[in-house]
Amino acid sequence: MNSKKDTQKTPAPHQDWPAHYLLYRLREAGTSYANISRKHGYCPTAAIMVHHRPSWPRMERLLADALGVTPQEIWPSRYHEDGTPRRGRGSPKNNTTENGGNADVSGGNWHGARTRSTHR
Repeated sequence: MNSKKDTQKTPAPHQDWPAHYLLYRLREAGTSYANISRKHGYCPTAAIMVHHRPSWPRMERLLADALGVTPQEIWPSRYHEDGTPRRGRGSPKNNTTENGGNADVSGGNWHGARTRSTHR
């Protein structure tokens, strides 16, 4: 009988891990997006945003550390070979201003960074 582990395929080298594969690896490691988010003081849904907003290298590092890999192994399209994040990692719509210049994507608080809900 095939186990679920046997059905998970490793992504091709130099290809970003699909969201379902990253979730599989987190579960295999005994953790989750919510656990990692809470552990580091973020709202429970913060870590999953790395799939929708590729402009958060710190959270990418936290997820990679939980798996014992580097962020560039999970998201090779977002990093240079030396491990530094690429500029303009998001879609052009999200990374440019109306006049065509680069927008500062690091200044926003879209991911709920370091905020804690008072609701339990």
